[in-house]
Amino acid sequence: MTTKIEFTVKSSIFDRTRQLTIDPEYLEFDDNDLGSSLPVRFLKEEIEGIKYGVKGIRGYRFRIGRIYYIDIKSFSGDVIKIRLKSVYRIRVKRLEAKYGQILKVLFTYYFNEIARRYLELFRADEPFEMLGVKFSAEGVLFDEKIGLIPWEFLGTKKYWTYYALFSETNPEHYKAFNYVDQWNAAVLHSVTEGILKMKFPVRHS
Repeated sequence: MTTKIEFTVKSSIFDRTRQLTIDPEYLEFDDNDLGSSLPVRFLKEEIEGIKYGVKGIRGYRFRIGRIYYIDIKSFSGDVIKIRLKSVYRIRVKRLEAKYGQILKVLFTYYFNEIARRYLELFRADEPFEMLGVKFSAEGVLFDEKIGLIPWEFLGTKKYWTYYALFSETNPEHYKAFNYVDQWNAAVLHSVTEGILKMKFPVRHS
């Protein structure tokens, strides 16, 4: 995809319709309370991080709905917040589909490229750090007490809400990354899996 993609977004059935524009060169969203205010725009090179996920809405005795969260952060610290809310399963299928479509375009236009830049550092044998994890040619280090885990002994698990790294020789040595609470947990996931696929193509095909 190389063209501008536009979505109409309503955080709930009572909210006004807002415009989300995802362009190869910029991201723009009308997330202001007043419709007369200008939308927030991030240029592609200003985009630093993403968080996303689904949280339940609890009623008096049980869950009554869900909220789809997508937050995009700029290097200046500003955040675009996209919310899609379904109560009593109203619009739930339509909102879930839109949530998936928005994430797909965001990663295609911005975050896959961020992951590729980290992979280029690894190919150039340059160490780097993400979310407290140190990556090097030898392996990963996420806890000084545990020490470095060589790539051949690094295990990974992907769950609905988080991604985990662990030692295959000592599975109790692990670190988890929550997609909805930690910036770029999904990028770390992409980078780690990309490195493992490069190093062990048969095992990670």
